[in-house]
Amino acid sequence: MKKNRNKKSSFIGKTNQDAKRQKTAASSYGFLKLPKGVSVFSPEPDSRVKLDFMPYLVKDANHPDKNAQLDIAVKGSLWYKRPFKIHRNVGTGNDVVVCPTSFGQKCPICEYRAKRLKEGADQEETNEYKTSSRNLYLVIPLDSKQHEKKIHVFDVSQYLFQNLLNDELEEDEDNGVFPDLEEGLTLKVRFNSTTIGKSKPFAEASRIDFLERDKPYEESILDSIPCLDEMLTILTYEELSAKFFEIENEDSEEEEEDEKEKPARKRKPAPTPEPEEEEEEEEEEEEEAPKPVRKKKTAFPPAPEPEKKSSKNKCPHGFKFGVDTEMYDECDSCAVWDACDDENAKK
Repeated sequence: MKKNRNKKSSFIGKTNQDAKRQKTAASSYGFLKLPKGVSVFSPEPDSRVKLDFMPYLVKDANHPDKNAQLDIAVKGSLWYKRPFKIHRNVGTGNDVVVCPTSFGQKCPICEYRAKRLKEGADQEETNEYKTSSRNLYLVIPLDSKQHEKKIHVFDVSQYLFQNLLNDELEEDEDNGVFPDLEEGLTLKVRFNSTTIGKSKPFAEASRIDFLERDKPYEESILDSIPCLDEMLTILTYEELSAKFFEIENEDSEEEEEDEKEKPARKRKPAPTPEPEEEEEEEEEEEEEAPKPVRKKKTAFPPAPEPEKKSSKNKCPHGFKFGVDTEMYDECDSCAVWDACDDENAKK
């Protein structure tokens, strides 16, 4: 018996649209937004792998590699990498976030660092707010047991891959054609394995060879290649500022406290004010309504007292400060990474 469909169901159209959404929905991988079906390429330590690098269509008018005169990474052109910067240890969760300057936007963390530098803050403190450089690539692993032969996103620090690639391209400029679909080359990359004690082995590119591809790629593959410019999760200025300073919106709290069905939220204690501001802030508390609390995150403590500076420039994980930069997993969330990186650059 056929059902009477004269009466419109409230589900008509909705289930179909939801199915389409799920097919194209992006998954979350840290600060990456991965398109449906696209995985991350993570090289194994002490491995050899052949990779074909794919170009993508640039959509960001403020691409970091943009050079209008040379037609490099301009909007609408093909390019092979997406540089970006990150801040480590942000907020109480010690999160890693994309710096908005990667997209030509203002960054509250960078502004705060500039302010502290102007105020004469200790370098060890201001180094905590510095950015770290990374790159995104689209690669097709050709002979990897751990990865399918399809497009993957390769997210890696500048230090662990691009620096070596730059050196190789300087040695032979003809190899610069490697990302081209028709005339491109396959990169055979050796990833070393380094470990100390019980630390997890870390993969670092130590050699890159350029090989002729078995066959060129059809231009039609561009229709299935995702845009690297759209894969980075970037917080708004307000969101990043709130996470960085741990700003508590008291107005929102009062609204929630008025809702009897919801338990009242406990207000975070305000930080101890600086000595020169103590009297002024006490007067304001008597005369004015409370202001949003701004609390410095515990990941960035004040500059140490002179008698404590003996611990400066020491790796908290037992590795070699200024030598083992970016070689271990602990480096990704290390509070003194930037200082260690600066020391490494001097050598």
